[in-house]
Amino acid sequence: MTSYPTSRAVSYSLLGGLAGALVMGALALMMPIPNTGGAPFFVAAAMLMGMGSMSWAAGWGLHLATGLIVGGIFGFAVAKVSRLQLKTTARALGLGALAGFGVWLIFFVPMMAMLMPALMSMTMLVGGSFVAHLVFGLVLGGVTSVAIPKSNPSTTRFECPTCGAAFSTQKEFVDHKAKAHPMSRN
Repeated sequence: MTSYPTSRAVSYSLLGGLAGALVMGALALMMPIPNTGGAPFFVAAAMLMGMGSMSWAAGWGLHLATGLIVGGIFGFAVAKVSRLQLKTTARALGLGALAGFGVWLIFFVPMMAMLMPALMSMTMLVGGSFVAHLVFGLVLGGVTSVAIPKSNPSTTRFECPTCGAAFSTQKEFVDHKAKAHPMSRN
């Protein structure tokens, strides 16, 4: 199994979460909430929370922060849980889409039902939010995939048992051990 540093996976997934939230936000602008002056859901939610004239900034801030949080969790999970490791770009996209679906189902739908229950009967809005969350996940998985060395036995043959870093030559591996883990017996 090819391993990769957690910090690298989390860094790229934070970037992916931010990029995904921006793309999703652009899609949300095409699905304005009725009676809000054309606001997307996250801005309308800030309006309902009493943010007043700061609703647009607060809504976007909360939306982007959520994208970063989801991105960080995604990166940590794919780096630490061996069954979730991103061995191919297709797998990264699939797991990203699954993450987007999870956020939609576990976070967005309950929030919409709680804050704006009348919206639950708007099929186009509910369906559009589902698609927007899938797009978020695809962007998240795609960007995170860039950080991950893909499975390729011809290029990744030596793995450090201490930190999981992978190397294509024994010399690179031995040099790594000497510098990164001089006291290790592995």
